[in-house]
Amino acid sequence: MLEASRVVQTGQSITARAAAVTRASSLYRWLTKEPDPEVVVIDLRETYTVGPFVRLLDRLVPHVERAWNGSSLKRATDRTGALVREAPVKVASVLLLVVLSVQTLQSLPAIQSGSVTTVGTFTLAWLLALVGLRVDWTLAELAEIRVGQLTRALLEPPEPPNED
Repeated sequence: MLEASRVVQTGQSITARAAAVTRASSLYRWLTKEPDPEVVVIDLRETYTVGPFVRLLDRLVPHVERAWNGSSLKRATDRTGALVREAPVKVASVLLLVVLSVQTLQSLPAIQSGSVTTVGTFTLAWLLALVGLRVDWTLAELAEIRVGQLTRALLEPPEPPNED
């Protein structure tokens, strides 16, 4: 029944067209083309223009890395990363609620004038954000559902060709 649906067929045709346009783009071809074996590789450390900067970075990186490893910013970043991995929908909902609060305050004149589109849009966004606060899925669980698999397939680079 779903396969005969016009909505599903339209979605599939739009998806197929978007995939065809993406594959035909020069950026996609440039990103996925095989490397040229005759390309000359230049060591930038040996150049006069970039070499001093590369050497300076080589000397500074260990010190910056040591400072980063002991910093409270790194600890806060690690905690935030763990929180996002454990409850990504809740984190996104909290961020959406913050943005919606600001947007609602800025749009009060339009809301008070009774614009049905504005009121409906804000109501739907508020409801989605509030429902998102009740979702307990982890990032690993989200990656296993169909939408997560499709997103991963869309964003993952292609497998390198087998040269056997």
